Amino acid sequence: MLRDLCPNYLSKILIEGRDDLSDDTNLELFECVRVRVLAGERIFSNVNEGATGTASSAGFTNEEINFTKMGMIALNILADVLYDLLKPDKPHLRQRCECDIAYLYGEHRKLNKYVPSNSSHRRCPPGPWGGTWQDIQNTDISIGDDIERIRLTRNELQHSEIFKLDEIRFNELCNILSDVLNRFDNHIKPTRLYTDGLNEILVKTISAEEVKSIANSISGLTIEVEIEN
Repeated sequence: MLRDLCPNYLSKILIEGRDDLSDDTNLELFECVRVRVLAGERIFSNVNEGATGTASSAGFTNEEINFTKMGMIALNILADVLYDLLKPDKPHLRQRCECDIAYLYGEHRKLNKYVPSNSSHRRCPPGPWGGTWQDIQNTDISIGDDIERIRLTRNELQHSEIFKLDEIRFNELCNILSDVLNRFDNHIKPTRLYTDGLNEILVKTISAEEVKSIANSISGLTIEVEIEN
C-alpha cells in the first residue's frame, strides 16, 4: 500500500483526480506506483517570518490562530481518540506517533465494528461510510457517526486553500467536537479526558512557532500518484 511506502502517511493523495479518505482504492493491485511530492503553499497575512513570541504579536490574524487551534485539536486529540478506540481490537497496532487520522480512519473502516448510522441513506459513496457533513444528522450519535465527524474535520482543514478559519465556522466545529469528545470520554474513559485537552487548547495562548508548525504539519505537501499497469 502507498502508506507503507511513505512512513508519515502522505497528507493529501490524488488518485486519478479523486481525493477522499472514504475511498478504498487498493494500490496493491497495480504493478508500479509513482509518487511525486509537490510543495504545498498557504499564504499568511502580513507576518514577520522571523518573529517569535505570541502569534498575535507576530502579526497572525485571529482566523489564522483559529485554524492553528483546530489543527492542534485534529492532529493530537482527534487522532488520539481514533487510536485509543482501535487499540483494543488491534493489539499489534503501530505506535501512536506513526498513525495519523487518515491511517486510523482506514483501519476503522476495514474493521467495520463501529458502523455509522446512515440515517440520511447517502448514496455517494454508498453508505454507511463516507459522505459529507450534510449526510450526518444531529441525531446521529453512534460511535461510527463520530468517527465520520473526525474524518470530515480533518478533511476540512487538509483541503482548505487558505490557512484561515473564521469565527463562525470555528465555533461550529468547537461545538461539534465538544459533543463528540464528551461521548468518547464516556465510551473510552481515557486517563485524561479528551474534553480537558480540548479546553486546554481553546484557552491556550498560541505562539508564532506553533502556527508555523501546524501549517507545516497540515498543509505542507500535495501528493500526486501515477499508476502504471
